[in-house]
Amino acid sequence: MLEEICKALTEETNIRENLIELKKSIKNQDALKEWKEYHATHPVLYAFLSSEDAKIRKNAALILGETNESGAAKALFEAYQRENTRFVKSSYLTAMNGLDIESYQDAFGKRYKELLTEVPAESEKKHRTEELHALDKLLGGLNQNKKHRFTGYEEEVEVLLTTNPAYREITAEQIKKDRPVLVPAGVKVKTTHLRDVIKIRTFREMLLLLSGGHRIAAEPEAVAEAYAKSNLMELLNRLHEGNPPFRFRMEVRGIAPEEKGSFIRKAAATLEDLTGHQLLNTVDGYEIELRLTKNTDGTLYPSCKLFTIPMRRFSYRKEAVAASIHPANAALFMKLAEPYLKKGAQVLDPCCGVGTMLIERDLLVPAGDMYGLDIFGEAVIKARENAKAAGRQINYINRDFFDFTHKYLFDEIISNMPLRGKKTREEQDAFYSQFFDCAGKFLKNGGHMILYSNEGGFVKKQLRRHMEYRLLDEFCIREKEGFYLFIVGKKG
Repeated sequence: MLEEICKALTEETNIRENLIELKKSIKNQDALKEWKEYHATHPVLYAFLSSEDAKIRKNAALILGETNESGAAKALFEAYQRENTRFVKSSYLTAMNGLDIESYQDAFGKRYKELLTEVPAESEKKHRTEELHALDKLLGGLNQNKKHRFTGYEEEVEVLLTTNPAYREITAEQIKKDRPVLVPAGVKVKTTHLRDVIKIRTFREMLLLLSGGHRIAAEPEAVAEAYAKSNLMELLNRLHEGNPPFRFRMEVRGIAPEEKGSFIRKAAATLEDLTGHQLLNTVDGYEIELRLTKNTDGTLYPSCKLFTIPMRRFSYRKEAVAASIHPANAALFMKLAEPYLKKGAQVLDPCCGVGTMLIERDLLVPAGDMYGLDIFGEAVIKARENAKAAGRQINYINRDFFDFTHKYLFDEIISNMPLRGKKTREEQDAFYSQFFDCAGKFLKNGGHMILYSNEGGFVKKQLRRHMEYRLLDEFCIREKEGFYLFIVGKKG
């Protein structure tokens, strides 16, 4: 098949149709390699860049970009410069991705600025946007389109800190210089002390709140208009060093998955036009996320997440596995358990995973010797990396808790208890029985266990069996799934 296509192109037979077939064929890596070898000795594509047929020029450009030939960049750039058909221009730019185009960056930068100020005819808007996006990607690869630097730490902003709804006050109590307000999704606060706010460990995300209505009709045009009319651009410019455009992605939560893609494309494209492309929708390299959350009445609530703010709270978490707990949850659990934590305590986590619980425990109340055990060797390796990044001295061991030995007792046992998974109810019951039996061998009299589990029945069954333990406190974390944080004391 490929041989026939190559022969037809060399003989300039049915060029458009054969280029289309060639473009499909070279998606296969073996076919692409074969095509590169052929084109190196039969460079037929270069002539097609001057064809009178715009679609031939477009497809020839896209295929030529795949060859990585040394002369391809120059040929594509010259064809781009002389191209007058708007729907073809972005194809040359796409083809030049990955090629050596450094000598053309000034020309690309100039064209980029021209497009930002251009007011195209309605029929040309789509193609102008395609060209602008392709240029933005090229210039980003050349490090010309650098991300904006956030400078608004002392500017007044209103933010929403998303939290576990049941424990919003835990986060609110840590805001000392402002007046937080509890809302269904978390804590809302207007502040000029952002540096202090972003250090709080018990919130999950920080979203920038905007002026205007918080109930937008769930229609792409209405969404775009609401963002364009809000103070979004004013905030972005006031809080950052550097000029527009700002690169964004859009996220809509609460609408059907099959509708989401089309909805976002329409809303994002309209928003670009309404802001004069001061906002650019990108797949990667975005600096902000425009977040839309469905209200109970079917309308959408707009907000904005800034990726330009360096959030270093959990920067230690370099590694994770599928079962890893979110650091904000671990921080919340430790905050809830804080009255029972002892400074300088000897702490053991029998199911440590990548070590998040132990690290958050030590960050809140500095501990003494800390040990983490896990039967999953990869998790232990990752836990060591995370502890190193956090600057914590924690002993992580690839060992089954039930086979572990140690020369002294511990003040605390903390654990994110393993989910049942494929275990039967009987097997999970037996696991909890063995866990409590084993814990008694390692926990000091007067010590505490802090257990996060969705097996409350098994926990309380073991408390009835083991008279040396008593339930000191329990916190409902996720009622629907039955997750609780249990504080268990061992009698002195």
